[in-house]
Amino acid sequence: MTQGRFEGKVAIVTGAASGIGRASAIGFARDGAKIVVADIDTAGGAETVQLIREAGGMACFAETDVANSASVQAMVNTAISEYGRLNFAHNNAGIVGAGAPICELPEEVWERGIGVMLTGVFLCMKYEIPHIVAQGPGGPS
Repeated sequence: MTQGRFEGKVAIVTGAASGIGRASAIGFARDGAKIVVADIDTAGGAETVQLIREAGGMACFAETDVANSASVQAMVNTAISEYGRLNFAHNNAGIVGAGAPICELPEEVWERGIGVMLTGVFLCMKYEIPHIVAQGPGGPS
């Protein structure tokens, strides 16, 4: 990894076990950030951490269900306990819809989608923002 604009900063990336989340986590690490890789997919999350570490970056994994308040709080606490701070987050976790007509869509599938896509972002921001604000403008390096 190279030193860059995020040197000394800490980032949480949700949904980082694959896709855009993985690419974001690797990109932030490439620019010097220490990363909390957060996802419900433990195998994919571990793989993202390994990719970052093999490239010389710093990362840890936090198994996280963003639709669950206690799980999100534990994720943020991981950032603080592992790295002592939180500077920014990419709240990327999402799920793909069922692809069924609405009249056939089970309510549980709808509720899970709302939980991850909306409540998940709310919960992440609710618990991340106080730590980010505590760093002050730009945060200490």
